[in-house]
Amino acid sequence: MRNLLALIGALVVGFGGVGWYLGWYKLNISHGTDGTLQVTTNVDTSRVVKDAGEGARHVGELISNQIDKAKKDAAAAPTPAETPAPKAVPTPAEAGAWLFGFDYGAPAPKK
Repeated sequence: MRNLLALIGALVVGFGGVGWYLGWYKLNISHGTDGTLQVTTNVDTSRVVKDAGEGARHVGELISNQIDKAKKDAAAAPTPAETPAPKAVPTPAEAGAWLFGFDYGAPAPKK
């Protein structure tokens, strides 16, 4: 639960930072005539909609490019008839395996 709250907090802070950087909103802080602190916010909703639309279009292009690439790769892949058969895996004795001081390789020729 704590990790979920930390994730939500990070997303809110990240969204706020990106929004401020992209000029989606501006914060103005000033002192009022009676000495109180005044915070005013101006949100540029048209810019938010425009940037979100461009972002969605960009993501759509990336997905489309990946789909096209996958189709080309699938068309260029060799058919099963062209694929060579896998080689047989040798047993440890055939491979000359050595384990814990015992040689499981081929026995030495007799003299």
